[in-house]
Amino acid sequence: MKTTTLVLLSAIVLSACAPAAAPTPTATPIPPTSTTIPPTSTPIPPTATVPPPTATVGPTATPVPPTETPLVLVTSADMLVGNWQPLSTSRDAMFLQFNSDGTCRQSYSLDGLTKVPEVECTYTFEGTRLLITGVKLNGVPECPSPTGKYEVWLIADNQIRLRPAGDTCVPRMRSTLGSYQRNP
Repeated sequence: MKTTTLVLLSAIVLSACAPAAAPTPTATPIPPTSTTIPPTSTPIPPTATVPPPTATVGPTATPVPPTETPLVLVTSADMLVGNWQPLSTSRDAMFLQFNSDGTCRQSYSLDGLTKVPEVECTYTFEGTRLLITGVKLNGVPECPSPTGKYEVWLIADNQIRLRPAGDTCVPRMRSTLGSYQRNP
């Protein structure tokens, strides 16, 4: 019994000597705030897709820089009708002309599209692929396959990017791939 009393007295003395616990702080509620996100000036379609980077072809090809804006895949001729000026400074880049009747032309100059273009062609869409078929060539090499397949991406209101999606003709790829701006 002496031992029990001694242990009990030691516990009481030790607890009396312990430092006092710090008071528990009371939580101050934070009032909710509202955040307004301003609307964007250009709506982004919900099905927008970003293509993987384009591989370059040959020493004069320009790599396509990555972009943070989602691109839209063009799948109809309506968006292509008109004249397109290459944004590339490559000597291989050609102006493009897509007509509403399914014919197209390629030339190294804007005037050449209406005079004597280097390439007279036809075009159509097969699903998401633009098919360009050479009909008449003027001073450019002939391709083993007359038809090349491309993807067309809308990159801005009046800008497109063509990427090879099944073309074995290197000269045609060099003159066709790249970014273009609509030329009124």
